[in-house]
Amino acid sequence: MAQAKYDQIFQTLRGRIESGAYGFLELLPSENTLAEEFGCTRNTVRKALALLVAQGYVQTMQGRGVQVISRPRATSTFLVGGIESLQEAAERNRVPLSTHMISLEEGVVDAEMAEASGMAEGAGIISVKRLRLLDNVPLIVDTSYFLASVVPHLTQQIVESSVYAYLEQVLGVRVASATRRITVERATAEDRDLIHLGGMDCVVVVSSATFDSAGVLFEYTRSRHSPVDFAFQDTAHRLPTER
Repeated sequence: MAQAKYDQIFQTLRGRIESGAYGFLELLPSENTLAEEFGCTRNTVRKALALLVAQGYVQTMQGRGVQVISRPRATSTFLVGGIESLQEAAERNRVPLSTHMISLEEGVVDAEMAEASGMAEGAGIISVKRLRLLDNVPLIVDTSYFLASVVPHLTQQIVESSVYAYLEQVLGVRVASATRRITVERATAEDRDLIHLGGMDCVVVVSSATFDSAGVLFEYTRSRHSPVDFAFQDTAHRLPTER
């Protein structure tokens, strides 16, 4: 699946902001300047800027332009408000990522999982457990349940590289939206055995349900994160109210 022009521009501008090329509170080049640089229309530039606004990198100011409101962070940051694979997050944070598959099994959604995930009871699934290492430090254990009808033929090679790349580039599935719940739980014996907790006895658990463009809930994942050097970032917009 070819990457849209506006997404390419978004990725480039986001990289410049995260590297400090565009500093905190600095104005971005004008739409005309960016359109000329990237060889596209102003409307395409606006789409890229809208993504930057949505992810909290910039703010538009009428009559002044677009201002950077994000500051580079020393820790690896995961975006709560957007959908990105861990591979994409690692690349954005410029941190080497490696994945070790612990298990890959076929099964069906039971009553307990249907209640937790929203998937239909009895649906065929592929469950995958992965250990994630960032900069060679084991920090995350993912347990994912993929709807077998949408994500078939998973292999260890796919699991240890990028399931989302397989989804989008091979299967042609467009990942559209996700809901997430973030909690803090006491570390289990498995957590202590698998991931580096830095002397702490808790983990951050991100439970996510992900939908494709047809509205199908095709993935439910519980990610158990070490609290060491991690931050989750969201962007809030005040909604207009009637007065």
